[in-house]
Amino acid sequence: MTIEAVVPLLDKTIDGFGELFRLKSYEEIGTAAILSRAIAGVIDGRAVFCIPGSTKAVTLAAREIIIPEIRHILSHASSGQR
Repeated sequence: MTIEAVVPLLDKTIDGFGELFRLKSYEEIGTAAILSRAIAGVIDGRAVFCIPGSTKAVTLAAREIIIPEIRHILSHASSGQR
């Protein structure tokens, strides 16, 4: 699924996810990280992540960002917070 298909469905965005993903990517791959369009948000109370399809990118996002913050992310997604 493309980012263009997901964005209109988002009830809210988690802007810090994309920012942090690009920073972590920069630390691993250098300036090519500027091409990443990783985003996260909430659709119907569920957290949704759009991550580049490479194994390294998915592993980076899961280990460095999503798993360490999963409780906070899920709490944010299920509440009315912005």
